[in-house]
Amino acid sequence: MRYKYIKKGEIVIDTYLNFDNELEIYKDTFNLTDQFIAILDNQMSIKVANKAMLDLIHDEAVNIYDTPYWELPLWSHSIELQNRIMFSIESIYLGEEVKFEATYPDINDNIKNVEVTIKPVYSDDGDIIALVAMGYDTTSAKEAEKKFYTTQKQLATFFEMGVDGFLIGNLEKPVNISTLDPDESFIIAYNEETVVNYNSAVNDILELNAENLCLGSLFKKADVDFDTIKKHWFSMIKNGYVRFMLKFQSKRRHTKYVEFTMVPVIEQNMYSGSYSTIKDITLDKQNEERLFLMANFDYLTGVCNRRYFIDSVNDVLKNNTNPICMVMFDIDHFKSVNDNYGHDTGDIVLRTVSNTINTLISSDGLFARMGGEEFAAIIYKDMDETIKIIENVLSDIRKLNINVDNSILKTSISAGITKIKPGESFDHFLKRADSALYEAKRNGRDRYSIQ
Repeated sequence: MRYKYIKKGEIVIDTYLNFDNELEIYKDTFNLTDQFIAILDNQMSIKVANKAMLDLIHDEAVNIYDTPYWELPLWSHSIELQNRIMFSIESIYLGEEVKFEATYPDINDNIKNVEVTIKPVYSDDGDIIALVAMGYDTTSAKEAEKKFYTTQKQLATFFEMGVDGFLIGNLEKPVNISTLDPDESFIIAYNEETVVNYNSAVNDILELNAENLCLGSLFKKADVDFDTIKKHWFSMIKNGYVRFMLKFQSKRRHTKYVEFTMVPVIEQNMYSGSYSTIKDITLDKQNEERLFLMANFDYLTGVCNRRYFIDSVNDVLKNNTNPICMVMFDIDHFKSVNDNYGHDTGDIVLRTVSNTINTLISSDGLFARMGGEEFAAIIYKDMDETIKIIENVLSDIRKLNINVDNSILKTSISAGITKIKPGESFDHFLKRADSALYEAKRNGRDRYSIQ
């Protein structure tokens, strides 16, 4: 490789470095860096390591070469971390880089923090030929971060920068949580810990004025009972933080969801207050509920779908000792409805019939659309009571007057009933109820059959 050294815009000398010299430069650079670097093969076994990596092991008796990266002594304190590293190879082969944080003991057994990134190295053909694991000592950064979050002055610098609420509660006189009765400590905090600093987002999210509010008054907004607040406070003291969700009725008359994260301020067992972040998660909850409905409920009829029904029935049967029956339903001559009136009319019939059945049995069981014009229910009653319910269902379906283009459409359903036996699998009693259903259809429809 040819290098031209330039001084004051003039070429001074041309120097030619041979390949061996270049390798030495790269090797020196590799070993001079403070990063912990290891080159791994495609099975994550260590092939090359730089000086910083070898110094990190600080045990000359340990030969790390050809050792899987997850088996390094650095990670031996955490099986969870070892497993995470081991299984990360799947992500890497999907073209992703893997990052993780961990702790390790240095040569003096001081606990240090490290952040590691594992990246794939590709050949010209696009194949992964090696992996590079690069580690950074983040101990100083972690300590700085910890200090940053323990002072009010530093917190104030970003109080107004985000949409989340930030709040600091303070006790005028700290309490010794190691000598005082825990209940008594909580009572003092509940009644005397006062909001001394907060950002405007707190008022916007909680829809109140947080100034000089005590801890107890703050949670009364969400109508949280005393014992629940106490449980959260004890958890915060024990674990160093607590995260929980509150919900309340907003001024716009919709349910609002708020996530609290609270961190105690404790020095030498003296509790002097807490830091809190307050996040409006209403949209997250609404999206979560929307996804739940999409995954578990039929979009056309609004009743639960086959998957949710099967999972729910199996959960019910795990600890059930009471009589319970399975019923299969089918709308009679439904194909002719679609053929003669169109699928839009068919959808109206499906919605009307399913809503009618669901209303009649919702207090006594669970109803679902299994597919097409077929429905199912479990009813938490014995056979005699179940028959009475099904007779009412069939009767009410007969009475339906479904308005279609200013004309009245009548319909009926058939049903198959079976009693669920203790320990019986879902497939067994489903098959039996299905068989009873087809027996009812063979016998003329608009009736039920029992098996």
